[in-house]
Amino acid sequence: MQNVRSLIETKKPGVNESDIKLTEEKLGVIFPEQYRELFKLVNNAEIGEWILYPIKTKINSKKTWDDVVRHNKEVRDERTSEDLILIGDDGSGDILCFKKRNGKLEDTIYLWYQETAELEEYAPNLEQFIIRIFEEYDE
Repeated sequence: MQNVRSLIETKKPGVNESDIKLTEEKLGVIFPEQYRELFKLVNNAEIGEWILYPIKTKINSKKTWDDVVRHNKEVRDERTSEDLILIGDDGSGDILCFKKRNGKLEDTIYLWYQETAELEEYAPNLEQFIIRIFEEYDE
């Protein structure tokens, strides 16, 4: 993920392994390796119009209160499938997701459309998602 870090304008510091593990425990999942790597580099990354929900940290608890756990446990749209873990949004209601299988999240990034409640496979992994968004904005 270091190779795509330069494509992300967000300069917020990353999180430590214990914050990631605590978040995984609260959600009952294991994050994909690329997600873990990215969040160690930058928390709450902004990628084009997309903002990845932060992982709550003790150091920055006020700025990370609206975290990935809250979005999945408290403010989740009731129409989203239980096998989805919401990881970010674009401010319009459309949401980026991972699918979970046996407690582990798959690498594929999905886009859940708020207006239709439809799910679309968007990128094979987080790195390819970042590259795709960067290329779309670069055009």
